[in-house]
Amino acid sequence: MKKYIFLFILTAVILSLFTQQALAASTPYDPYSSSLPREMPEPGRHLRGVWLTTVQNLDWPSPAAIALANEEERISVCKQELIAFLDRAVELNLNAVFLQVSPEADAFYRSEIVPWSRYLTGTFGKDPGFDPLDFAIEEAHRRNLELHAWFNPYRVSLSAGLSTINTLKVDKSVYREHPAWIRTAANRCVVDPGIPNARAWVIQRVMEVVRNYDVDGIHFDDYFYYESSSSKLNDQKTYEAYNKGQFSNIGDWRRNNTWLLVKELSEQIRNEKPWVKFGISPSGVWGNQTEHPDGSNTAISYTNYESSFADTKKWVEEELIDYIAPQVYYSFANTRASYGEVVSWWANVVKGKDVHLYIGQALYKINDDSDKWFKGANAVRELTNQLKMNAVQEAISGTILFRAKNMNDDKKQLAISSVQDKIWPTRVLIPIMPWKGGEAPQKPVPGTITSVPEGNRVTWSDEDTNTAYYAVYRFNMGEKPDTQPEAIAGKLIATVRKGSGKSQQFIDTTGGTPGQISYVITSLDRLHHESEGVVVEATESAFFYDISPEYAWAKDSIDLLHQRNIIQGDDKGFFYPAENTRRGDFVLMLNRAFGFSTEVDGNFEDVAEDAYYFEGIGVAKKLGVLSEKENLFYPENFITREEIMVMLLRAFVASGKDIELAREDILKQYDDSENISNYARPAVAALVKCGVINGANGRIAPKQYATRAEIIVILHRALMQVKQL
Repeated sequence: MKKYIFLFILTAVILSLFTQQALAASTPYDPYSSSLPREMPEPGRHLRGVWLTTVQNLDWPSPAAIALANEEERISVCKQELIAFLDRAVELNLNAVFLQVSPEADAFYRSEIVPWSRYLTGTFGKDPGFDPLDFAIEEAHRRNLELHAWFNPYRVSLSAGLSTINTLKVDKSVYREHPAWIRTAANRCVVDPGIPNARAWVIQRVMEVVRNYDVDGIHFDDYFYYESSSSKLNDQKTYEAYNKGQFSNIGDWRRNNTWLLVKELSEQIRNEKPWVKFGISPSGVWGNQTEHPDGSNTAISYTNYESSFADTKKWVEEELIDYIAPQVYYSFANTRASYGEVVSWWANVVKGKDVHLYIGQALYKINDDSDKWFKGANAVRELTNQLKMNAVQEAISGTILFRAKNMNDDKKQLAISSVQDKIWPTRVLIPIMPWKGGEAPQKPVPGTITSVPEGNRVTWSDEDTNTAYYAVYRFNMGEKPDTQPEAIAGKLIATVRKGSGKSQQFIDTTGGTPGQISYVITSLDRLHHESEGVVVEATESAFFYDISPEYAWAKDSIDLLHQRNIIQGDDKGFFYPAENTRRGDFVLMLNRAFGFSTEVDGNFEDVAEDAYYFEGIGVAKKLGVLSEKENLFYPENFITREEIMVMLLRAFVASGKDIELAREDILKQYDDSENISNYARPAVAALVKCGVINGANGRIAPKQYATRAEIIVILHRALMQVKQL
């Protein structure tokens, strides 16, 4: 009997242990395991942003900065603070900043409609002495960060107290100019969203920024209708005045007001600047399933639909906005609104829609919240799992962190370091919005890699006005560079804003030795359409950065003719070997190569006297290098290969060099010989026979424009014939 009792107890203990282990192994992440891989896949495109809050000086500028009495010092400190935030964003591999430019019916920009923000100087309406938004755009774009201008559409002040109200009575204040629009809600002064003229005023404020500033996007947060149980908006009279029998209840009428604001503003932005994105960041939950069959499986008391009177789902379904960024500030373990449930619901809403989904992330809660999953070691796992889910789910296009100051908070650094190491270790490009237009620029022209004290200087050139910036990908020795962007995302090391002029560069401070490393450079427009890449490797030339190994066949000719002052590059060390050459420029090369010089006593009708090539073309014409029978020369046209050969043969004659003519049968070796013009056939045949012209792959391409590299090789061979080299 004792034996059976012992076995029974032993079995119970074992079962208890197994049960405890099973319970211990169960986590809030288990239902979403398919979206939480152990290892992150190669990064694709993903918006990574941060909200930079100005209200109450929460992020920028700091209270200490605006308290500085010396204006010059205040401006300098404010600017340095902003630069520090932008640099930190780049350090964390972010690519977008959402700057609050109008937190209280005010402006962080020069406005004819609203006064300067109190958060710039401490005084509402006081000129800060510089344009914060203009400065922010310049510095963000310098670092190749998108800059979205963030507006609070209806809020006038954070307090309805008398002391605050007294500060609102300044020029351009909506409180003073339109007192009939002002209401109190949630103990704040607000503009009544139900008044059509007030809605038009909100749109006017936003469009002022769209027209006057080079912003990448316009951004609204979740404050549309915003009231509390103890401080209602009390807009019954507005409802009675403007409803006009259209809606049977005030809730639907309010939702229609926010819909009209979004719709009308969206249309105006798209008409004015189609490339400017328009997005909204509502609170996390649209509606609970208990009230809405198509809502999320949540039990939140504050929802978009019932509390903000904002039918955010409808805005997505009607594609009124370009992105939606719900503030999903919950943990996976939250029983009333699980992060996984809310994010999955939104991902389903945007499927098949021309609307991107970005998730608002509660960085501020790390080690500053009662939820244990945002504390200690749990917080590291929570944040990394949230970002993993964002990165892995196809319907999620980005992440925005709330807020900028938390990027530097000591209590957040353990979690942030984990994100840097495991989730966002490399740069990524922002996803394309195909419905916004745009197209990939032309691919750049490769330069070379040279060692400088700071690292490797990578150079390239580009004249496409559609280019906004470049992506730089790095390959180590033994890795074959791929030029297809979709195949090399994991190799991205930097994005570089386009500089002035066609010569561009990037200094890689972390790369290897030139000759053991190569780069691929692509061009992108401001909407992130990407060209095919070009490979940049160590230079082959002693003089020019852009004579890469693919031009090794022309390197000796280019260097030699440069030493003889026959050819030149630009003042930055670029030769542009792939570019075509104009007829006027070729004549100058030809004159220098053969040493032609004489007095000019006439010229072609289309060669202007003040043109830099006037004298050179006149010399060549007088010496018989150019046809005397023609009245027009077309100096700005690109020169073809057969035109080069005709001029070269005449140059041989003008220099006193006898060159043996050839039967035209010699041209039959080329598949495209029939394309050679009749007037050019004798010259082409003669130059083929003497070895100046070889052709390639059985073709001579007589009508094709000649590149600078090709011309220099031909000139080099010609000079060898006349024994001038």
